[in-house]
Amino acid sequence: MSQRRRASSIDLTLGQPCLPPDAQILEAAQRRLHDEGHGYTQNAGLPELRALVAEHHGLPQRGGPEHVVMTVGSEQGVYMALMACIDPGHEVLVPEPGYPAYRGIVELLGGVAVPYHPERDTGLVARAEALEPLITERTRAVVLNDPNNPFGTVLPSDELDRLAELVERHKLVAVCDEIYRDLRYDGQLHDSLAARTARAVLVGGLSKSCALTGHRLGYVIADEQTAAAMTLVNQLMVTCAPRPAQYVGLQVFLTPGALRAHVPHYEASREAVRQAGAALGPKNPMHLGQGAFYAVIDVQHQAQGDSLGLAMRLLEDKDVVVVPGVAFGPSGEWFWRLSYAGGPDELQLGLRRIADFLNTVG
Repeated sequence: MSQRRRASSIDLTLGQPCLPPDAQILEAAQRRLHDEGHGYTQNAGLPELRALVAEHHGLPQRGGPEHVVMTVGSEQGVYMALMACIDPGHEVLVPEPGYPAYRGIVELLGGVAVPYHPERDTGLVARAEALEPLITERTRAVVLNDPNNPFGTVLPSDELDRLAELVERHKLVAVCDEIYRDLRYDGQLHDSLAARTARAVLVGGLSKSCALTGHRLGYVIADEQTAAAMTLVNQLMVTCAPRPAQYVGLQVFLTPGALRAHVPHYEASREAVRQAGAALGPKNPMHLGQGAFYAVIDVQHQAQGDSLGLAMRLLEDKDVVVVPGVAFGPSGEWFWRLSYAGGPDELQLGLRRIADFLNTVG
């Protein structure tokens, strides 16, 4: 869809913040780079940065730098976490609709991706009771994305308790993708499955919270043995995360409030989306989660099982680009995802055009 956009198009597809990174953080990182050099770091990353990451998350029994590996973005972290726990033929439970890289990574590693479905009637939340029947003797891991993409759903604490118990009882590895960790709204405090079980590998990064997508800096936190194995993988894949990006990360964790500095902007954009959603009408309800920066619009009535075709018509008729739900798996045909990470003026105009389009074709 993004490749089909025109210069005039309103593009509501990518989860890429329009805000610039903090200039003072970038300047401080540049000074450090000038003073300390441009060479390789340790394969796992700068010890000082890894210590700050561990301290920030405060996970039980995983509080030191030896538990942290800096990666080239969070997606590499997911790849390394799954590489560390599955062999060809092993099964991994992945969310569907969900971020499509999860299935791709599992299959690239020779594994079998088994989808679990966050249902609309349960608030689009991953539920332990829905996952349990999918577990077999070949299941080794489950991927959890919290807050999640595409829905922005935040897992409630009681469901995290049940999921942690499930992981422990079946001796699974929980790969917890928390790239949207710091983008939570409505007074939601951070909570994590990784705080409940040592069988979790936490994956994080700074791309979304600090508008550092192009810097490609992520990290994984795991038990010491798994972290050591992932460090060897990191050495063979990339040697180390880029030193300049690690210096930026260091300044982020040394700057109080930096990880949530952009939240007021997203809260304002989210409220604009909520208000504009009222014009969609009862046939096209909007789901607006309590995290990330996405909303989904129910277009089942008009799409009739072809969310891509309907999105193509929107582009042709109204010059607005959205992500069809089928991009997140076959069970996503009922919705479109739109991002409110861009500018507010473009966002409001795009939503008005979407409402006009759906009212016309509905």
